[in-house]
Amino acid sequence: MFYKIIMLAGLFGLNSIAAVNQAKRAYDSRSSLTKKYRTMVIELVDAGFHYSAVPWMKEYLTRSRSSFDSKLEKAFEEMVAVVGPRQFETLPLRSLRGKKSNSLYYVIAKKRMRSGKYSDAISYAERVNSNHPIRPFASNLLAAANSNLGRYSSALSSFKECQRLSESMMSRPVSELVKNQLEVNRDYCLLGEARTLFAMKNFKQAELKYLDIPKSSPIWPEVLFEEAWTSYYLENYNRTLGKLVTYNAPIFDYVFNPEIDTLRALSYLKMCLYNDAKQISDNFYREYLQPARKLRLYLKRNKTNYNRYYRMMADFEKMNKADTKLLGTLLKSVEREGAYKEIRESLIMAAKELDKVRSLNRSSFKRALSNNLNEVVQSQKKLMGAYVRSRLVGKYADLYRAFEGMSYIKLEVLEQRKARLYRFDADKGKRGDIKYIDRNEKQYFWNFNGEFWADELGDYVFALGSEC
Repeated sequence: MFYKIIMLAGLFGLNSIAAVNQAKRAYDSRSSLTKKYRTMVIELVDAGFHYSAVPWMKEYLTRSRSSFDSKLEKAFEEMVAVVGPRQFETLPLRSLRGKKSNSLYYVIAKKRMRSGKYSDAISYAERVNSNHPIRPFASNLLAAANSNLGRYSSALSSFKECQRLSESMMSRPVSELVKNQLEVNRDYCLLGEARTLFAMKNFKQAELKYLDIPKSSPIWPEVLFEEAWTSYYLENYNRTLGKLVTYNAPIFDYVFNPEIDTLRALSYLKMCLYNDAKQISDNFYREYLQPARKLRLYLKRNKTNYNRYYRMMADFEKMNKADTKLLGTLLKSVEREGAYKEIRESLIMAAKELDKVRSLNRSSFKRALSNNLNEVVQSQKKLMGAYVRSRLVGKYADLYRAFEGMSYIKLEVLEQRKARLYRFDADKGKRGDIKYIDRNEKQYFWNFNGEFWADELGDYVFALGSEC
């Protein structure tokens, strides 16, 4: 018995053992179910058994109509921070409403946001206290919802608040996990500010705001593409092409966005460089038409079999192989996404928690904890599978739109060929000239020697003259 205590202390400390024992006493008691669930959740979270407590937290939310007291609110807040809100977003809305809880307000806001109920999302996000640790994330959601409703002034204000609060929270003594989450949240709010300015057609200000996002940020690769669109609307097609050529760098081999090719072709079209536009369109059809059909068939066959998608992703991570080159690229792209990483990390942490449960003395309480963890793990696997499927469906939709765009480009090129009897021969001689380069106060000039250097990524610009 003494050895068992020493081993447990090594795993999670004497205070945690006391909290587990308190949870066990509540489990064995004859109290009402809601009272038992409340006590077990609080004690298990205190002991570091966050995932084991999730099913009982869900049961409490389903059965209780009472508002959270301060202890339960603190436990739920920590649980959401560790486990993430997705486990609770699956609950029906009636189980989430009617309780005063900042963390719960955020969960509901996210759930309504996913359903496209932006006004509802705003209503709940606004209820989160300004000094609450979850407020920076609520401000991000609040801003995005306002932007989707076209309330750009409110969106900009909330995006700025999000950046300020994220920075403030990062300066406090928080875990490395929370600090990383806040840093990414801040960058997304800066990106949201740029996107809102773009939606307002304030392209010059949007361009400058995009440049404020550091290249070290994990969200920067997607920023680059949006910068390219901004340059396109500013009719700076050479800079658009320069931004997009960065995706040819080996470091971005995981990026899949067919709209990159569409934007490249459109830029050449705007400059009346029809041979270049046609070549991109032809290559796109040649590379993606058959793989896109196979992807569509795969999605139709598996429908909402989330376990199948989870298994496919797990196999890909293990062997780095997929049925087609396109599917492999798509899975590699999903693998790098922040939301996917969070779901995967939660699955790993839940599995690790199982080791802690196995170290407990045999009892009905231990079996209950094991059952809880198995339930959470299976739920997390389904969440991962659902996320992977949603991303594959989204990528296929991107491909479909890209094919529509390429069809337009093909027709436009043919029309111009008839009108001008344009010859599709290889270009000869020097095409570029520095005089065609346009830059702002945050952009500098140096020669590109055919190699991709880290400090140059995203700053390339073509020097082609328009032939219109």
